[in-house]
Amino acid sequence: MKADADNSPLSTERHDAAATLGLADELKAVYLASHREQQADPWYSPARFWERLEELYAPIPSFELVTGRVGGRMVGYAFGTRYGRPQAVWDKAVRIYPELAVETSGLVYIFREFAVHPDYQGHGYARIIHDALLSGRPEPLAYLLVRVGNPAKAAYESWGWRVIGQDQPFPDSPVMDEMAKLMR
Repeated sequence: MKADADNSPLSTERHDAAATLGLADELKAVYLASHREQQADPWYSPARFWERLEELYAPIPSFELVTGRVGGRMVGYAFGTRYGRPQAVWDKAVRIYPELAVETSGLVYIFREFAVHPDYQGHGYARIIHDALLSGRPEPLAYLLVRVGNPAKAAYESWGWRVIGQDQPFPDSPVMDEMAKLMR
């Protein structure tokens, strides 16, 4: 069912790790719908997504998830954490953002995962969820990885993200474009 943006406002809500784990079915459903075209690659299976979330990301103390709902239905989510290895990102980002050279914190927030159900894309909901996750973050720099060739990259660029390199974060993951965004 297609969303009607005029009659269905998006509400956002923040969740800590414990609350996030209770949203497994809804999160996996949105993930699968938004990654249906990549299902031939095991990296993109809902089971692997959940394994990464549950075992790698949710245990990080700064973990936070923002969900977007329309009429009570989860239509999108984004989550992230403070990045545990910020120096490599910082070193790449300072080439694109020379103003970072005067920053003293070196802290980086990693925007780890983002999805909006295809039936709800094109209504501005992605930007609202994106902005809700990043709002109030104390880190001067945000970082994300986006699959090479992903059409979402254009949206990220329009929201102020810039490519700083490429990385393959896991041995079985695809190569990703690394993007950074100034937070101040």
